Amino acid sequence: MVKEYLEKTRDEFFENKYSLTEKLTAAENHYKENLKIIHMLEDTNDESFEAFTPREVNSYNKNKIRELKEEQNLVEPQIKVLRKQISDIDCKIDEINSVIKVYDNENVNADVEIADVIKNDDNELFNRVLLQTVEGERQRIARDLHDSTVQSLTSLLHKTELCLKLLDVDPIRCKLELSSQGRILKDIINELRNMIYNLRPMSFDDIGFNITVERALDKMKNSNNIRCNFKTIGDEIEVDSLVSLTLLRVIQEACSNSIKHGHATCVNVVIKYEPNNLILTIEDDGEGFDVSTVPEVTRDDNSGFGLSMMKERIYLLSGKLDIKSTPGEGCTVKVTVPIKKEDK
Repeated sequence: MVKEYLEKTRDEFFENKYSLTEKLTAAENHYKENLKIIHMLEDTNDESFEAFTPREVNSYNKNKIRELKEEQNLVEPQIKVLRKQISDIDCKIDEINSVIKVYDNENVNADVEIADVIKNDDNELFNRVLLQTVEGERQRIARDLHDSTVQSLTSLLHKTELCLKLLDVDPIRCKLELSSQGRILKDIINELRNMIYNLRPMSFDDIGFNITVERALDKMKNSNNIRCNFKTIGDEIEVDSLVSLTLLRVIQEACSNSIKHGHATCVNVVIKYEPNNLILTIEDDGEGFDVSTVPEVTRDDNSGFGLSMMKERIYLLSGKLDIKSTPGEGCTVKVTVPIKKEDK
């Protein structure tokens, strides 16, 4: 009864945190969007345009900038309050988790019946985490669309409205603005292509898993100025597309962690094909860390899917994930999953 009450209370805090996080994300996105529009309008007030830009256009831009800055002054304190509320909830959740951990340790010698109940609780918790993971991925996609594509389209809309005002009174300035709109459209197309690739690389269907991994590592190597070595052992076997995509996500996340947190200069990726299993090994020469100190939680911002999410996805594939690391001695991530040939 005590544990059930604690878990129920914790779930209520999670629901409250989820609601506050949605509000915070909306407020932060609104703040960023306003900031981007302010910068865009300030750019249109460049002194080089003053000589041939009508006064009413400049006046409109300045008034709009003033309105947006006033709105920013209202949104900024709201963001601070929401962050404080979320931080307080996190502290309460940590306290509850600590109590639950102590309660579990005190009841470690419980009989088989109680153990079965706990097992059912764990299954329910895993299913709940799985649903939260799916919802988190949806939030991430929505946030990526809002932070990049939607803001670019908003900027394009404002530039279009400006061009309508300039069309008759300042054709030269209008042409300059239309030229900048073309660049914005190209950026939007590239952003959407990158998002589609991140959801599912089309090269999976065209060139196979190994070459897709090699290209992903080349892209990471060029953008981060590090060495990425890729090696395969055994003959490549066509595996289930879900397995391939999950392993690619693990490679991307592990390499990203090596660069951002381990400050690695070299990452080695090895894929070994066995008759019944596929073994993926990722090694780096980074700073390393104490595995026991890494919290078993997903990221609050749902970016990537972190160590906890990696384990959950591999578990769903009936696989095994092993992470070995020592401070100062780099990190090794080893994944073993059973091979299932693609249905023809």
